[in-house]
Amino acid sequence: MGALTRDLGITAVRLKRRPAYPLVAVLVLSIGLTAVIGVFAYLSAFRQPFPGADAEGLHRLMESDPEDAFRDLSFLDFQDYAAAASTFEGVAASQPYFAASVRHEAETEVAFLEAVSGNYFQVLRSPVALGRPIQPTDDRAGAPSVAVISHRWWRRRWNGDPSAIGQTLYLNYRPFTIVGVASPEFLGSASEFRPDVWIPIAPFRDRYTSWDRQAQDRDTPLVRVFARLKEGTGLRQAGDELGGIARSLDEAFPRPDRPRMVRAAPVTWIDPRTRIQEARTNRILALTAAGLLLLVCANAANVLLSVFGRRRAGFALHSALGASPAALVRQALLEGLILAGAGGALGLALALPLSARLGSYFARPSVWGETVAREFSLDGTVVLFALGISLATGMVAALPPSIRASSRNLLHTLKAGPTRPVPRRFLGRRTPGARETLVVAQVVLATVLLTTAGLVLRTLAAVSAIDPGFEYRGLIVSHVSTSSTGVQPEGREAWFEDLALRAANQPWATAATVSQIAPLSPHPIGRFRIDGRSEPEDLVVATVQHGFFDVMGIELVAGRPFLPADSAGSPPVAIVNQAVLDRFFGGRDPVGRRLWRMGPDGAEEEVEIVGAVGPVRVRSFIQEAEPAAYFPYRQATYPTGSALVIRTRGDPGSAVASMNAFLRAYEPHMAIVNVLPYSQVAKGSVYTQRMNAELFSVLGVLGLILSAAGIFGVVSLSVVERTTEIGIRRAVGAEAGKVRRMIVREAAWPVGLGVGLGVATSLGVSLILETLLSGVRPWDPVTFVAAGGLLLSVGLAAAYVPAIRAGRLDPLRILRPD
Repeated sequence: MGALTRDLGITAVRLKRRPAYPLVAVLVLSIGLTAVIGVFAYLSAFRQPFPGADAEGLHRLMESDPEDAFRDLSFLDFQDYAAAASTFEGVAASQPYFAASVRHEAETEVAFLEAVSGNYFQVLRSPVALGRPIQPTDDRAGAPSVAVISHRWWRRRWNGDPSAIGQTLYLNYRPFTIVGVASPEFLGSASEFRPDVWIPIAPFRDRYTSWDRQAQDRDTPLVRVFARLKEGTGLRQAGDELGGIARSLDEAFPRPDRPRMVRAAPVTWIDPRTRIQEARTNRILALTAAGLLLLVCANAANVLLSVFGRRRAGFALHSALGASPAALVRQALLEGLILAGAGGALGLALALPLSARLGSYFARPSVWGETVAREFSLDGTVVLFALGISLATGMVAALPPSIRASSRNLLHTLKAGPTRPVPRRFLGRRTPGARETLVVAQVVLATVLLTTAGLVLRTLAAVSAIDPGFEYRGLIVSHVSTSSTGVQPEGREAWFEDLALRAANQPWATAATVSQIAPLSPHPIGRFRIDGRSEPEDLVVATVQHGFFDVMGIELVAGRPFLPADSAGSPPVAIVNQAVLDRFFGGRDPVGRRLWRMGPDGAEEEVEIVGAVGPVRVRSFIQEAEPAAYFPYRQATYPTGSALVIRTRGDPGSAVASMNAFLRAYEPHMAIVNVLPYSQVAKGSVYTQRMNAELFSVLGVLGLILSAAGIFGVVSLSVVERTTEIGIRRAVGAEAGKVRRMIVREAAWPVGLGVGLGVATSLGVSLILETLLSGVRPWDPVTFVAAGGLLLSVGLAAAYVPAIRAGRLDPLRILRPD
């Protein structure tokens, strides 16, 4: 303990003597540690339980099959598991992702709701901040309709007034009594969704009849199921019981394709399916952060080696006075650990903002409302990881100077003074020293980071330039609903057509149209028999007003558009997109051909194809256009809500407020989900590519800066060590330019070697990146040449700065005796 205390004192004195050096070292180390700790915090969130719920003993029940390891359960199966399972205290279900209009006295707003079983709050052990939770007696047919509101909504809408308990809340024009306010920590059971209100499933089924139809089908995965183990019950025992219940259900309600396989897994806030979908991206993210940390370690090691070179005489004196090599190594390691510890503390402080930045990309705008950002916290696991990785980084960075400190040639320094290390040779060729090897390693890692950044940047440029088949610039869109207006089903057609007509006549608009679902949003899939084909095919179904294609700027490649005469009393018609032509009609004109739309009861409706449009992307901005069929609204039933799309005269962003005001004036109790320019919808579609581009660009730039700093430091130290040699060369006639070229030439070979090895390594890494790329090949030559050329140029420029200083050295001052 005494030796350690003494070494700490010696190290503190050394660091205090040159304060600039430890500051630089800590900043360099914090760059890599921030990246690694931030990424670890981001990845650890995939296993975090619900905030505001008791995670101990809480599990999620899921079905598994070869195609989906995490399937939701059907509602009927959930009821059977809940009734039969004795190893659980309770089994609850939830259905998030729904919106409802909330009518107030002056206007209507849109609230997001989660339908839950009566024991949901009990099973999750999530207390309420005010009132009471939903109870099993509330989830019965005929029971009074009750609701629990979120703490956030309570503060915003009711200003935190306790009298909100007992008030009536009108959801889609139906009354619910507010019985409780959720705790501020509880944010629902889905990380990407923030419910404003929870209601029992029974009244939810009564209002959402399409969901109720699905709830009566045992083959439709529908609800998230949560179960809490009884105390003293093991997960294996619960799994055996669930397997027995599944087998009994298979006997009573057999499935033709597969038996039921149900398992219980610890509950996580981020859906496990999301974790699987993003697994490859997350692995690449982790590897990239680790690569930056290695680059930082190499840079820090170079800094420590440079400092050791200046302290070599001091170490030699300690050795001469009796200090053992182990003591010198211990001091060098201790210095690295102290610096890395400080860098780790700074990295831990910056990790949460970095994780929040990564999570913010998921807050993407859409017609249905903005998807929320992912939230993160620095729990004990993250703190322990930060401590461990900081210690490991400090040891790796301090390893080269520690090896130097244990050298038996230290005493030679006292005799000969500080000299440049003699290059070693192998088979007659010079071998790289420790500092040069670290430069090569830095350049390799920086090349990989720059190449990765280049590939994802070119991917972002490629996807941003995608043409979805309609002119989305200049459009604004909103999803509006009549659910709280009192408009009857038979009056919706006239209501929506009048809305579009009046919107088109606004001074800031040129045209308007209505679509059941906005383009670039999830559309339903229909089964069709297609003229000339025997087997039914799946087509994306879009229902639109006449004039839709003109407003959207969609090119008609054959036939005619929808007309006002295409109404309920006329023969059913459809317009198909280019993907239908290419896949089912060999690219030929389909006008006059037939589709047979298949109903759930097996009935078929014959539809004539009257036109075709180009390769329009209906559901996704990124994916290729799927085969789609458009149908006229006048031959369909207008639903409660539809998308209103308006083409503006000027900047769509400046028209958003005008559109909001117009909609409120047209009908104060209209539910307005969102109003935004369509360019933001397109931008939200490429959020993954934007996240990758920004993240890897930052890492690439940091790698470039760190490698340049490392090269600069090594060459600068070399110039200092060779001052006498340079003075002699100048004294015997060497010109300044020749000295500069010598310095740069000697620095060029480790830089060039590093670039070459880095490009070769990047070729292999790019194959791993293939899943992140779109519109660019993994071995894109432009990216590789640009990354290699940039790093080579910056590396030589970094070497040229100290080379200039070497060329300006005055030989008389260097060689003049003291």
